Amino acid sequence: METRILPPTTIVLLIASLLIMYMLMRVLFKNSVLFKIGISTATVIILASFISGIQVKLGPVHNLWSFPLQVMLAIAAYSYISGKVKRPLMELKVLVEKISHGSLNIGVSDEILSKDDELGQIGRGIMQIRKGLNEKAVFAQKIGEDELNVSLQKLSDEDSLGDALLQMQESLKKARTEELQRKEQDDRRNWITEGQTKFAQILRQNEAELEALSFHIISNLVKYMKINQGGIFMLNDDNNDKHLEMLACYAFDRRKYINKRIEPGEGMLGTCFLEGKTTYLTQLPQDYIRITSGLGDENPGSLLLVPLKLNDEVLGVIELASFHPFEKHAIEFAEKIAEIIASAISGLKVSTRTTMLLQKSQQQAEELRAQEEEMRQNKEELTATQEALEEKERESYKRMKKMEKLNRMLADEVTSLKENQKAFG
Repeated sequence: METRILPPTTIVLLIASLLIMYMLMRVLFKNSVLFKIGISTATVIILASFISGIQVKLGPVHNLWSFPLQVMLAIAAYSYISGKVKRPLMELKVLVEKISHGSLNIGVSDEILSKDDELGQIGRGIMQIRKGLNEKAVFAQKIGEDELNVSLQKLSDEDSLGDALLQMQESLKKARTEELQRKEQDDRRNWITEGQTKFAQILRQNEAELEALSFHIISNLVKYMKINQGGIFMLNDDNNDKHLEMLACYAFDRRKYINKRIEPGEGMLGTCFLEGKTTYLTQLPQDYIRITSGLGDENPGSLLLVPLKLNDEVLGVIELASFHPFEKHAIEFAEKIAEIIASAISGLKVSTRTTMLLQKSQQQAEELRAQEEEMRQNKEELTATQEALEEKERESYKRMKKMEKLNRMLADEVTSLKENQKAFG
């Protein structure tokens, strides 16, 4: 049989068809795994058709080599598709299964990551998912370790898990802030309560004279409030000279001996006394008050004047100075302590006045008893004198009676003598 060879035009058309198919596939499925599948499948189909055409031209006797050749083309296409598509797909499938089971200890091969098709996109997407989940796991761990200021970058605006974690972080921050605020409020309330108990005990244990008690109060108040200086001014209304007198001053862990007199209504302290209201200032006149220490004199940054008021009666004023502002709870504490101090000082004044009255009463009683004793003695002396006079009077009466008797006897004798003289006359 004569061998027939395909004409050159047929071969050219075949090659042109392959090139056209390749370009069409590149345009339709650029950077797509479908391009690899499609181009390999189309190549096999075209080559199989070409081989079939050759087989027809050459006759049935050539089936012995054409069929194995077609099988080899199919195996080659399968191997190509398996290497380029199936094996990466299986690797990605395993990675997805690991992620679905919560494992983040995974990695995509460089071969897949370098691809520009869907497989490369899926591989890079898996790595992005792993990175995002790892970051979220670290974020959750830090949150669990109480590091609430750790940051988290969302994968995108549609990152629901990132949004949920960030919302959880904000909720925990809010809860922490509220907890800290509650703790701070509890600490402040406890500080106020402990301070009230402390000063109530100080006042119970120091029922001494007013000046000593005032120093004990102001020194402990300055230390407890951790401020720089404090003083107590009390109303002095002796001898109708009504004025405020500094009884005690304390600064920098030492007692200050300052003689200071303030008239009611004079300056801020005198005004505080008249109005009976707490005064808090952070802008002070240049030379209103000086805090003296071993380092020199300095103006305080804030001043707190609290009236010592009991039942609307102002007994004095507490003056507190500090280089730092007074917080609200500290002002509240100073006002509560002022009430306790006013009550204690009022009680001490009443006790002192009662003691003085009692002493005066006792003195008057002693004087009265002395006067009574003197009067008793005088009475006894008068009684004795009267009894002596009465005794003398009785003796005089007796003597007078005797004299009268003697006089009568003498008169009788004279009469008798006269009668005898007449008889003998």
